[in-house]
Amino acid sequence: MLKKIISAAIALSFVFGLSACHNVGKTDFTTTAAQESETSAPAESTTHEEETTVTTTAATTLPVTTASTTTKPTTTKITTTKPTTAKKPTTTKKIETTAATNAPSTSVSVIDYDRKEDHSDTVELKYGVWVSKAVTTYYKLLEDGSEIVVNEKVSEVYNRLGYYAAYADLLPAVKENREKYSEMIDKVFEIINGYRAEKGIAPLKINEKLMEISGARAEEIAWSGLHSHTRPGPKNWSSILKDGGITSGQAGENIGWGYDTAEAVCEAWKNSTTHYENLMNPEFTETGIGVAADPDPAAKLCWAQHFLKPKG
Repeated sequence: MLKKIISAAIALSFVFGLSACHNVGKTDFTTTAAQESETSAPAESTTHEEETTVTTTAATTLPVTTASTTTKPTTTKITTTKPTTAKKPTTTKKIETTAATNAPSTSVSVIDYDRKEDHSDTVELKYGVWVSKAVTTYYKLLEDGSEIVVNEKVSEVYNRLGYYAAYADLLPAVKENREKYSEMIDKVFEIINGYRAEKGIAPLKINEKLMEISGARAEEIAWSGLHSHTRPGPKNWSSILKDGGITSGQAGENIGWGYDTAEAVCEAWKNSTTHYENLMNPEFTETGIGVAADPDPAAKLCWAQHFLKPKG
């Protein structure tokens, strides 16, 4: 089966506050983000490819700006800074191919066959994501008239054009992923606080609501194929905080995909200036960490970490 490893990570931080203003019930976020670069995987489909690893990092500059507020808690002055145009990161050259599977222990050339059979099938997985699988099986005719399979080629295409998932739709998977990847999540938490300890910065504490939000964000990235700070919709990444019930404070986001281990993704974040600023920001006191697997096994794991300085 074809394999593809796309590795990247993105960081962003912003300040937000709840505002009553003149419209009752209207909630606005104040954000400040000057983006340097951002990468997005094609949402429409992914195809198995030859095993090749190209690691890119894309990050954003992280100015920390607090919302201008009056002394009254019910009134917030809202100012917004629009991110600059994102620069394209280093590209990954794609190689379209197929991989032989289920071949017998005795190697037989795919050319040495008497008959081949093609089969294809399309199945909806979840969240409106479909996978189309094409299988070509090669048979060899034996002297006794029977046939054996001498080779089989399989290719899969994941179509994400119809992706949909409300926050609540993601929560069952969030729970499953937290249990499945608990050791990885704990390791990320340990490594990040280790970085902070080296610089004399107070450790982050786990915020259970942020854990849920980060888990939902990782699941969303994995299944939508949208590897950027723009959520499906499109919506800004900060909207997932609102979805999860956090409406005030200062927050940041680091994401990454294609990393097999906690050590690998933490190292990538550490080596990126803006990711590292999120990790080491002493204003942030709470964190959440999420991990989810892309439905295409060749794309591997998607990671999300959120940081929070609660308001007040």
